[in-house]
Parts: sequence; structure tokens; C-alpha cells
Amino acid sequence: MRQRYGLVLRSMLTVGELRRGFWLSSLRRCWLLYFLTLLIFSAGCGWGARDARQLDARDALRLEEFISPVVMDDGRDRRSVFHRAALRNTLPLGAMYLAGLTVIGMPVVAGILLLRGYALGFTGSFLLYRKGLYGLGVLLAAILPQHIVLLVVFVVGAVAAFSFSLLLLQRWFNSEVAVLPWFLRYTGLMAVLAAAAVGVGLVEAYVVPGMARMIVSLVK
Repeated sequence: MRQRYGLVLRSMLTVGELRRGFWLSSLRRCWLLYFLTLLIFSAGCGWGARDARQLDARDALRLEEFISPVVMDDGRDRRSVFHRAALRNTLPLGAMYLAGLTVIGMPVVAGILLLRGYALGFTGSFLLYRKGLYGLGVLLAAILPQHIVLLVVFVVGAVAAFSFSLLLLQRWFNSEVAVLPWFLRYTGLMAVLAAAAVGVGLVEAYVVPGMARMIVSLVK
């Protein structure tokens, strides 16, 4: 029994070491792509924050009407909310995957990152500058929980798409470069990221509304 337990423990440690080694190796090999990805996303956030500050009163009211159902439980169908959230999270990831399968797909990936950053920067800036403490509560409860995970998902997905697109470009000049093993890894990684994006949809549908009501009630 002790030998079996020791074998299982050693296996768990090995898996953990492999996981840490994978991320460290990925950062060492693709640190420039990670930096570029975060830079593009940050530029989108800054762009969105600037536009939110310039929003007129009519558009601000419309946006407030859009955000309020997230905060207040108005009897929305949780299943339909989940379906919309899962679709909204996985479609850009699918577009990234397809763009990574082409040599010229990198601008598409960069555009998706920019737009995702814009949406987050616009919404967050609107809540903070227009709603003050109340907006901060909504931001912490209804926006940030799922977007922290989505940020990791889209950054890793973008780096993978950039990397595979560059591999295809290398293959264009050197036909001896092996593509199939990396294609399988790329597809597997994107499938895992898509599953994570669907999980974020579950959080948005079933967890976020309750958290939002609880936190907002404290800051009102």
C-alpha cells in the first residue's frame, strides 16, 4: 500500500513538474509573442477607456440600461444567458484558430485582441468614471471574474495562433519543416481553451448575477 501511494505521489509530482516546465518553456520560447499580445490587448483597453470618457449622455443611458440586467436579477433564463456567453467567448477563439492556420492570419488575430481589449476598457472605464463606487462594485462582481480567465484564454490562444502562423511561414521557405505534430498540438490546445471559455459562460450565467447583487448592495 505504501509503495502504491508513493508511486501515485511521485506521478502527481511529475505531472506538476511537467506543467510548470511547459509554461516556463513556453515563456522562454515565445516571450516576445506574449509581450506583443499583451501590448495589443492593452492598446485596445486604452482605446476603449478613452472613448468611454467621451460618451455623451444619451449613449451613456443606453449603456446603463444594457448593464443593469446583469446586476439585478430580473428572472432571465440562465440557460439562454449561458448559451449567449459561451457563443460570445468561443467564436473569437475559433476565428483565432482559423486565422492561425494561414500564413497571413496574424493581422486577424491582432484585430480580435484589439477589439476584446476595447470592449473591456470601454465597459470598465464607463463604470468607474460614470458610476463611482457603485461602478467599482459592478466591475469587481460582474465584469472582472470572467474576464480574468478570458484574458488568459485569449492571450494563450493568440500566442498559439501567432506561433503556428509563423511555423507555416517557415514551412513556406523550407518544405522539410514538420507541420503535422505541431498542428495536432495547436488543435488540442485550442480545444482546451474553448472548453475553458465555455466554463466562463457557466460562471457568467450562474455565479456572476448573485455576486453582483451581493457586492452592489454593499456599495449602494
